[in-house]
Amino acid sequence: MPIHTEPVIQVPTDRHSFPLQLAHTALIVVDMQNVFCHPQGFFGSELGADLSSVRAIIPCIQRVIAWARQQQLSIVYTRESHLPDLADVSPSKALRYANAGHPIGRLGQMGKFLIQGELGTALIEELQPTNDELQIDKPAQSIFIGTDLADTLHQQQITHLLFVGVTTECCVLASYRQASDLGFYCLLLSDCCAAMRAIEHQAAIDVLLAENGAIGWVTTSDRLLTVTAGADRDIRRT
Repeated sequence: MPIHTEPVIQVPTDRHSFPLQLAHTALIVVDMQNVFCHPQGFFGSELGADLSSVRAIIPCIQRVIAWARQQQLSIVYTRESHLPDLADVSPSKALRYANAGHPIGRLGQMGKFLIQGELGTALIEELQPTNDELQIDKPAQSIFIGTDLADTLHQQQITHLLFVGVTTECCVLASYRQASDLGFYCLLLSDCCAAMRAIEHQAAIDVLLAENGAIGWVTTSDRLLTVTAGADRDIRRT
């Protein structure tokens, strides 16, 4: 009998091509929550952060999610959040966030900051999951700390992860780096990630591109969707 192997799509990146295997790929949507992305959320209303770069990536992420659904990829949405009694907040994180001017649990226009069940902690209206798409609450910046996400992905035979979301230098980068150490092939879509300041977004990208690509892969959604569309056409012709 012939042996069928999963086709590898070579996605152009800012350093070396990324060997994408769609049948084993998940899209990770990191922390696209009201607290970070909505003008009335904590960062916009309480801290006065400029959310223009964060808001600008929403259409790009919508397009990638639509593509991922068409490709029947697993999609995971994460929320940085904590229990109402703060039992899952480490003393170190509590101090760091308080020092930064946004203590966990502080009351704002959309409820208590980063507390599960509050409006601010919910995903933004523009990026609502379907019933079969996974949502996870995470108590740390990395999506793998305090969650069973790694086991879930392994059970689904997921080996490749596409990262989008906020903020590039914080939860996205932390999750990407840990996923790489866990053995996943990781690809960051730079136009689908953002920080409150462009310099911080670019710094995170520069980290991943350092050492001639030894740390990670970075591309754009246009590159990804273009090359996969071309691969689909090639498969249909064969």
